[in-house]
Amino acid sequence: MFNHVAPTALGLGLSLFAVTAIAVETDPIFKAPIGAQDATKSQTFGINPELGRAWVEIDVHQNTSEISNTYRVTVPGLSYDKDSRQVVYDAEGKKVVCGNVRETGSWIFKSQRIEPTGDCELTRRYVKVPIDDGFVVDVIEHFEVHFKVVDRRGQLHREAEKQG
Repeated sequence: MFNHVAPTALGLGLSLFAVTAIAVETDPIFKAPIGAQDATKSQTFGINPELGRAWVEIDVHQNTSEISNTYRVTVPGLSYDKDSRQVVYDAEGKKVVCGNVRETGSWIFKSQRIEPTGDCELTRRYVKVPIDDGFVVDVIEHFEVHFKVVDRRGQLHREAEKQG
């Protein structure tokens, strides 16, 4: 379902906020059953500057060992703008900058770091999913990652109401 890749040096970790009883209005961009594995609390953006592509990288660690798998997950509307050096999310004609790309190091040690703007949010949550095999119904816990644009104006408005 998702492309499995080795971890890359591109990107800067974005914190994820655990969502408990709060309803998430977005569809998950990544789902994985919980078993002998656990998803990391940090995610990264990845980019391909030559093709203008951007994606989210999600690390899944095996509890029984130190092995981790990285999955590249495409988000429709997410791309890399080579001219402005930004990871941009375009939905319904509205562009939101998710990250600014900065070059660090020199010579053969050059790398690109993606500094998140805070305008795009990755959240994670655990959900219980009933699985009916025709004989019994088992409940399996799944890990989900959601991507959404943060409405800073609404967020600032709510914070102002709390203070006043």
